[in-house]
Parts: sequence; C-alpha cells; structure tokens
Amino acid sequence: MSAGKGTRHRDEDAEPVHDGNGGRPAFLHRLDAAARTRLRTLGTPQTFGKGNPLMRAGEPGDYVMLLESGFVKVSNLDSQGNTIILDIGVPGDLHGEIAVVAGQPRMATVVALEPVRARRIAATEFRRFLRGHVSAMEQVLVTVCGRFAVAQEQRTHIRGAQAMAKVARRLDHLLDICGVPGDGAWRVGVSLSQEELAQFVPLSRSNVAEALKSLERDGVIAKSRKALTVLDRPRLVALRQD
Repeated sequence: MSAGKGTRHRDEDAEPVHDGNGGRPAFLHRLDAAARTRLRTLGTPQTFGKGNPLMRAGEPGDYVMLLESGFVKVSNLDSQGNTIILDIGVPGDLHGEIAVVAGQPRMATVVALEPVRARRIAATEFRRFLRGHVSAMEQVLVTVCGRFAVAQEQRTHIRGAQAMAKVARRLDHLLDICGVPGDGAWRVGVSLSQEELAQFVPLSRSNVAEALKSLERDGVIAKSRKALTVLDRPRLVALRQD
C-alpha cells in the first residue's frame, strides 16, 4: 500500500492531508516558521532501512528523532508479551520526546516500515531549542496529550467491542494519520502487512481478515496486494460506533 504523488509524507514542506473530522497534522507542520526552520537544522541526518529500529523501549531518552521521510511504526508489548502497534509515524513527526522531557526510559519502540530519513537530535540540544521556542514546547505538550488520548481510547474501546467495530475504528484512525483522498475514496497511504495490521487493531490475524472480507463484500473498502482503499468512509465511521 505505497503512497502516491501529492501525499503529505513525501514532502515535509507540504500541508498535511486530513479532513475536517480530526486529521492529525505532523509536529513539524504545527510549528511557527521560525521554530520549523530552526528545528530542521538541528542534529545529524540518519537513514534507516525497512525493519530497522530508530529507538527501542527501555533505552535512556538521550535523543529525539525528527522524521523527514518514510513511515515508522510505534510499538510496545502487552501484558502477555504480544506486540501492539500503538501508532504510525509520518514525516514531520517527532519521536522520543516524552523520554527526553521526562528524563525517563523510552516507553515504545520505533521501527522503520520502509526506508526512512530522520534527524537525530541530542536531548540537550532539543531542550535548548524548546527553551528558545515557546510555541514548540506547546506543541510537544499537544503531541504528548494526543498520544495519551489515543492510548486511552484504545483501552476504553478494546473491552467488549465487536471485532468489526475495532477494525473500523482503527482503519478510520489510520486514515486520519495517512489517508490519501481522491474520487470520493480514501487510500491508506502506508504499507502494512497482515500481521502489522492485526497488531495495529489489535486482534488476531484471522479476526482482522474476516472483518476486512466483510467490509470488502459490503463495498466499504477495496483491497489489492499493494493497496487498501476505503470507498465509503461515512459507513466506516458508523461501523466503529457499533
């Protein structure tokens, strides 16, 4: 499910793609011009191949990563040791800021879903940047609160919810992150394997596959080997409430 021309994750200067229902602009795009320009000069550029970690849970928070291109997955382990994908990171997103600001070990692992380019910014340098740009500190707080809100929503709705509602909810969230609109439909702009999609919901692969087949049969989504497209987003939103 690779993204096409004109999507926000291929150009960090582009405006983020989202609709009026709560789309999520990346951290970098929420900064004022001065802070955005300054942040892009900090740290050192690094590249990561698909499957390589940018940071790991439990490590000390001695740097942040500013994603410049490519997608990443943010994951952790549940109480039974299963991998749960908490979120998907897009260009312009910041990762590792909670550990840096709080001075605590990292709470999640960040892994490249495709070739990624990022800037590694040392904790001391990032803290100095925040002291000089109040708006950036405010946006760090917005980012942290947003992540905790998503985590809380997951905990709230995972108990007792039907498989279809869980899949619909997370697919809709995925569109908020990296949906590519066109011709009345929304294409998911990140490539996730069946296992990764199951970890993102989270449900077993068989339950997710069954829900996707039902959605495809009802004309809500269309699937191919390389793409997943939501044809009827209002219906998807309705299903997430079931």
